[in-house]
Order: sequence, then C-alpha cells, then structure tokens
Amino acid sequence: MHCGGCASRVQQAATALAPGAKVTLDPPRLTLPEGVALDAEAINRALAPLGDYRAKPLAG
Repeated sequence: MHCGGCASRVQQAATALAPGAKVTLDPPRLTLPEGVALDAEAINRALAPLGDYRAKPLAG
C-alpha cells in the first residue's frame, strides 16, 4: 500500500472478513482482531479484486 486510498480499500475488504480489523499505512499492515483466524490465502482472495495487494504472515 502506498497511499490512503489503498489503505481505505484494504480496510473495507478486511472489515468485511473480520469486523474490527485494522489497516495501517506506515507500516503497511493488516492486524486482525484477537481470536480471528484467517490465513493469508483467504485474505488474498478478498484483496484480489482490489488490485495488486498481497497479505503475508509476519515472521516470528
């Protein structure tokens, strides 16, 4: 994500999957609410119609 418009589109898609999800631009990050279990593949399917956005799990 490079701008507020990108973050807004991702926020809408994320909220549809998991109400309470948070998207930040700096750093570009999607944070799911506690107790929500979604894998990157499910998130990427929701993001695909929006453009070239990809979710990946945080290393840790």
